[in-house]
Amino acid sequence: MTSQPPGSRSTRSPRARFGDGYAFDGEPTLDGPPPPGFHVTTRSRVIGHGRATFEAAGDAVLLWQVHRGSGFVPLEVPDRVTVGATSVWGVTFGPLHPPVACRVFAVVRSETEIGFGHAALVGHPQRGWESYRVRHHDDDRVTLDIRVVWRPAAWWMRAAGPASTLALSLVLRRNLRALDDVVASA
Repeated sequence: MTSQPPGSRSTRSPRARFGDGYAFDGEPTLDGPPPPGFHVTTRSRVIGHGRATFEAAGDAVLLWQVHRGSGFVPLEVPDRVTVGATSVWGVTFGPLHPPVACRVFAVVRSETEIGFGHAALVGHPQRGWESYRVRHHDDDRVTLDIRVVWRPAAWWMRAAGPASTLALSLVLRRNLRALDDVVASA
């Protein structure tokens, strides 16, 4: 066992504690069915109306603003979402900030949809993936749609049982409100 002198800081990257592979078998998809034993949780919220809101919110999603605005602490995060990019965040649960790492597997940018999907890497407390998509509907509504395909991976999440579902709901509630300042100024 090694120790560090008082006041010194580790130079080890937060990314180093995670593996390179996904924390599940198979390939993630934006809309496909979940693997056996996984849950699917979806949330959606109207965040505004019009093309300007759609563009501003979509750009914000691709700049990680759903995560930043939700209170996540960026540990190793690229400036912009790109396929293959790995991000490491500290998730805020009161005094706890467990790190999580995901790799982007898809980016979508069309006339009616902007967003991305990223999947948990080995070492993440959950197995699965998430997508964050801003959609511009025919009736001019703009929604933020979140889809999480998941199951607990860490022993403490499995032990938490239904409380892990509650924790996910709390995080998703923060996610859905994370773009409020962005769309208010659009």
